[in-house]
Amino acid sequence: MHDFTSYIGIIGGGISGLTLGCTLRKNGIKSIIFEKENDIHDEGAGISISPNGLIAFEHLDLKNELLNNSYKSPKAILKYNKTPLLEMESPVYTMNRKNLINLLYERYINLGGEILFDHKLKDIKLKNKELIFTNSKNFRVDHIVASDGIKSLIREKIFSQGSKPVYSGYSAWRGFIKSENPNVEISFSKKKHLVSYPIDNNSTRSFTGVTRSKNQLTESWKEKGIIENFLNDFKEIDDDLLSKSRSANEIFKWGIFIRPPLKSIIEKNITLIGDSAHPMVPFLGQGACIAIEDAYTFGLLCHELNCKFENIQKIYQQLRLKRNNKIQQMSLIQGKINHLKNPFLVFLRNQLLRKTNIASNRLKTIHNYNVHKETVKYFMF
Repeated sequence: MHDFTSYIGIIGGGISGLTLGCTLRKNGIKSIIFEKENDIHDEGAGISISPNGLIAFEHLDLKNELLNNSYKSPKAILKYNKTPLLEMESPVYTMNRKNLINLLYERYINLGGEILFDHKLKDIKLKNKELIFTNSKNFRVDHIVASDGIKSLIREKIFSQGSKPVYSGYSAWRGFIKSENPNVEISFSKKKHLVSYPIDNNSTRSFTGVTRSKNQLTESWKEKGIIENFLNDFKEIDDDLLSKSRSANEIFKWGIFIRPPLKSIIEKNITLIGDSAHPMVPFLGQGACIAIEDAYTFGLLCHELNCKFENIQKIYQQLRLKRNNKIQQMSLIQGKINHLKNPFLVFLRNQLLRKTNIASNRLKTIHNYNVHKETVKYFMF
């Protein structure tokens, strides 16, 4: 038995786990991350960071590093197939997910954070706050934070009564191409949509295509797809991107899975953050940003309340549960809007995008959230 009873134990070294680790260490709180992989690596994929996610990085002194490793498109262009519907200022920074993971990892280590690789969780003893791993090692910690994604063992065991993630009805493609196009582009079509954007200053462009499909695929970003099948799925949408995608080194296809909203994301000695708490379909680009908000909120509360976890958890749940569930639901609705096939509803959606500010106003309700201000409100007397 390894005694880490003065540490917060974080299960999972992804975006939420590392953000929490950085927040804790910046405030002098001991933490240890348990990561099932043998090193910090992440499959290369595009990711967007909107203003609500950037706030946390500013307070973690990581904003400049993030800006230096990302791309800010001048415009976001929405299309129906190949016909432009709307142009607006792009509100997001886009980058390679792998670079974001590396930035967070380096900051965490430089702050004195500890991480143990090859530690896949096997079981927990909640009463004793004991973590049991498949490598036969056991640890006792001060508090357990689950940031181990949609397949979280802790969520399944403690919060979901053994239920598994379920297939959403959507399948996704992703890959990289070389392109000089500086803009974010989102193209809708019947039962599908395609998003692409630059992720660096070297003309690397990430693309993600989503289709409605009854055929359930594996929930894994590492599953390779066949380029000809991708081209066939999106042949009516973007000639330039499809032409360039023929030269992509790899293309991946996977199934998008979901879990129902939780009524609570806390349990005695355990807190859920990120996809463990609220896995989201990717139609609003908020999965990473909401996970970052979760992690920063919990870490800041630990500092402000001197690691009095009963009080921390109550405030954390008040701050996060309603917002998380709302955006989780908004993302599901956005998927339906993106994939309309009824001609009248398609026409109505396209007209609303052309002639109103509905798209930008909807995003502002999400992007204008200031996670730091909303958290410290509880301590301003």
